[in-house]
Amino acid sequence: MTAAVFEARYHRILRSREQGYEELSDFLGRHADIGPLVRSGLLYRREENSEFQRYHGYVPTPAAEDRLLYIQEKELILVKPGQSAALISALKKDPSPKSAFKPTFAEPTLEQFAAWRSARDQAGRDVWRTQRCEHWHQALLSGFMDIRSFTKRTGIGEGGLLRLELCKPRMDRAHEQALSMEPTKEGTQYLTVLDPWELLLIKPGMELPLYERCEPEQAAYWIGLP
Repeated sequence: MTAAVFEARYHRILRSREQGYEELSDFLGRHADIGPLVRSGLLYRREENSEFQRYHGYVPTPAAEDRLLYIQEKELILVKPGQSAALISALKKDPSPKSAFKPTFAEPTLEQFAAWRSARDQAGRDVWRTQRCEHWHQALLSGFMDIRSFTKRTGIGEGGLLRLELCKPRMDRAHEQALSMEPTKEGTQYLTVLDPWELLLIKPGMELPLYERCEPEQAAYWIGLP
């Protein structure tokens, strides 16, 4: 079964080349680094692992649809014909090219999407909450991480972000759902607030750099991985 899967995948790659497509790993090179693609919002971590997955479980975001083709049944990501130059140009705009990135650090996003589904189901007919869930969903599909998921995994919460001056208290809150803090200038390297939906999010691919900033000794294990 395994051999059949890989053979079918290889033949699909060959057919795709004839049609002008380029397999993503071939496009990136032998020592492929998907960090720039993730930080640029073109790849995000899928909800669940798949037995034959590639690219460490990352798949294209909606923003990448014009440049990348994802063939789910073959677990392939292809660069569309004529899109190589545009993709190279996008990667040159990597918002944080010196940041540490280890694809093995990112966990499947099932729990994050489950939290979104639960909030959506509880929103009822509340228009603001319903719209908030829609924007939250789009953020997850774009590679952002809700700060609560980061806290659950690392133990780093509001207190740690305030102590390290990555966030500051909000003195004036417009309504009861408003966030009690917001990123500082330094914190915006890692964090963003989705207004007016009161979502504090970690930018795509910046979970490990934020972990390194907050707990450098603990993050060193992941950063040291090959």
